[in-house]
Amino acid sequence: MNTIAHTKLAASQRLSSSVLVAIFCATIFLSASLLFSVQPLIAKIVLPLLGGSSGVWNTAMVFFQALLLGGYIYAWAISKWLPLRFQIPIHAVVTALGFAFLPLAVSQNWAPAAGAMPTLSILFLFLMSVGMPFFALSANAPLLQQWFSKTDHKDAEDPYWLYAFSNVGSLLILCAYPFVIEPHLALKTQTHLWMYGYWGLAALILIAGFSATRRMASAPHMQSEETVPATPFRAREALIWIGLAFIPSSLMLGVTTFVTNSIAAVPFLWIVPLALYLLTFVIVFARTPIVSAKKLAKCNPYVAIAALWACTPFAPKVLAIPVLISAVFVISLYMHAALVERRPEAARLTQFYIFMSLGGVLGGVFNALLAPLMFTGITEFSLILLVAGLVLAKGQTFTLPRLSQLNLAILFGLLSVCLAAVLLKFGGSAILAVALIIGGAFLAIAKLEPRWSLRLLLTSAVALFLIQGPWSGTSYIFKDRSFYSTLKVKAVGEGDQEVHKFIHGDTVHNVQLRAPELQAVPLSYYAFGNSFDKAVIAARTDRQNLRSAVIGLGAGAMACQEQAGETWTYFEIDPVVVDMARNPEYFSYLSRCAPNADVRIGDARLTIQDLADQSQDLIMIDAFTSNVIPAHLVTREAISIYRSKLAPGGVMFFHTSNRLMDISSVVAVTAEAEGLSHRVIYMKDFVDHPHADHINPSLGMLGGDEARLQEITTDPAWGHIQPAARVEPWTDDYASVFQALMAEQFEEREIIAREGSNPN
Repeated sequence: MNTIAHTKLAASQRLSSSVLVAIFCATIFLSASLLFSVQPLIAKIVLPLLGGSSGVWNTAMVFFQALLLGGYIYAWAISKWLPLRFQIPIHAVVTALGFAFLPLAVSQNWAPAAGAMPTLSILFLFLMSVGMPFFALSANAPLLQQWFSKTDHKDAEDPYWLYAFSNVGSLLILCAYPFVIEPHLALKTQTHLWMYGYWGLAALILIAGFSATRRMASAPHMQSEETVPATPFRAREALIWIGLAFIPSSLMLGVTTFVTNSIAAVPFLWIVPLALYLLTFVIVFARTPIVSAKKLAKCNPYVAIAALWACTPFAPKVLAIPVLISAVFVISLYMHAALVERRPEAARLTQFYIFMSLGGVLGGVFNALLAPLMFTGITEFSLILLVAGLVLAKGQTFTLPRLSQLNLAILFGLLSVCLAAVLLKFGGSAILAVALIIGGAFLAIAKLEPRWSLRLLLTSAVALFLIQGPWSGTSYIFKDRSFYSTLKVKAVGEGDQEVHKFIHGDTVHNVQLRAPELQAVPLSYYAFGNSFDKAVIAARTDRQNLRSAVIGLGAGAMACQEQAGETWTYFEIDPVVVDMARNPEYFSYLSRCAPNADVRIGDARLTIQDLADQSQDLIMIDAFTSNVIPAHLVTREAISIYRSKLAPGGVMFFHTSNRLMDISSVVAVTAEAEGLSHRVIYMKDFVDHPHADHINPSLGMLGGDEARLQEITTDPAWGHIQPAARVEPWTDDYASVFQALMAEQFEEREIIAREGSNPN
């Protein structure tokens, strides 16, 4: 009889253990899913106010990383100073405070200061919009692991595997958002589903806490909540945790910025590095890790060097992107594997997560806040790749050189590179900058062991090769970096054959011939006879003294379309672009054609509302680059704003040339939803133009009342478009970039031109 009772009791305990694990896994999974779905969700909510750029994304990442650190500190504090029976109600109250922020929304009256770095105002906006719910969510992973470690479960002494399960939830929701959630759910629906999930999580947290107390109470050795003796805190150990978390965080943000600005702004590219970053946590925190730091250390330096090669123009674009992303994944996997091998016992779990999170925050701060002030290019990415190449494993366990050596080596190396970068940004001598780097390298080498000296010499040589190569910027007469992108002006040729090229990110946006008699001749998309010129000619039909608003200044070529008596207003979000366009040493379109041009700095959707209603004959929207879409400028709400500014019979023109996405179909179906008709034009044949080599094919669309369009689009180049069937009208509540991407790739759009035109 006792044997039967014992068997039943054992079976009951096994079932109880399974239920306990299921409860904690469900709670952590849902918490992580909410945590990572709120990031793209809140970014989409604020898009009409902020626009889209890698700077906005990186700033958002800094906010979320910082709040994650705050949540970890909170979890450490209550788990250290309060018994479990008090932790549960306190955390329930903290979670409940997040209800006041639901459903998620932002004030539509908020706007960043025009012409200023909007970083601080963006951080404040995120704090007021999602601060409390995100703070509560961020504490769940370490806190729930701490609760689980207090139970009598057989895995309670090493609950780190739950962190892998947390990252599975983060990874799945992050990948599902652009491909499943965004294309099928309106923004309002998303915010309400997120709210319901948050309510469900609050209930699960209470259930998990209650289950932990029951299982703790049922174990005689857990009756007391006395602190388990732990190894003493060591500053060196904490610094290593921070460093090992800093490098992957910085590389994850750095590769996104570098690729989108220097290679190609591929839609959703930011998802891939972040998803792989999360995947490394899933791998290294698994119950049975499949990789070790020792094995990865053998390939780490070579991976870093391969990534540095991919940063140069020698690397074909088709190879550069996969090489860079793969290298960041391998390096991050190595760093995180080394981090996990150094994790402490469960009693110091929350402390470990605090320093790991601090490293992530510092990586974000370095990339999003400091690097744009220090460097004119995406230098921080190459710099951290160099640092990553210095980290190695020795023997059976992960190690670093003695702290004093590491401090001196990294201090001298980083300080010299940073000083050189600052010197170059403010017009200093390139030779002196190189001398600083070489000097710093030799100072570091003098303090290191031979094996470290060799590695530092190798990486320093690669750094000098990258900085002083023919592609490094010596041919640029202007190079700067703003919150929104990297900007360069390249001079090609000499004398009357000299040409200036405006390069925004990886794309040439405009060119100017520098021969004095040709400086007022617009080229690229803006050449006479191209789609912009055709739009201006159409808008001038039966109009005197055209009143025009141009969204997107660029190099200022549209100023040479102005005629006497006309009023043109330009809107540009980036003050660095405005300074460049006004400087005749770089481009003289403005100084030659419109020296007193009315240029207004700020997001056009906000600043254009300062124009009087029904005051414009033509509004030109030219803020789309060849890769990226500021989606908030082409929604029904945006078109409604433009329409309110049009005079009777006025028209709007969208420049829809894009290498990756079908913007024409988006504009067509969205304009139709607003009751507007449209005409499309694609100009590509400039063989007979004397400067044909400097003119780009241009696709654009005119929108307005049907009667007016019939009257003004008499040029046979104007045609109609049959939009792609998969593309739906965009609104502030719904916009699927994925649909536009797929439509372009499968060529569902059809341009129906009139006889004699030259459509694609």
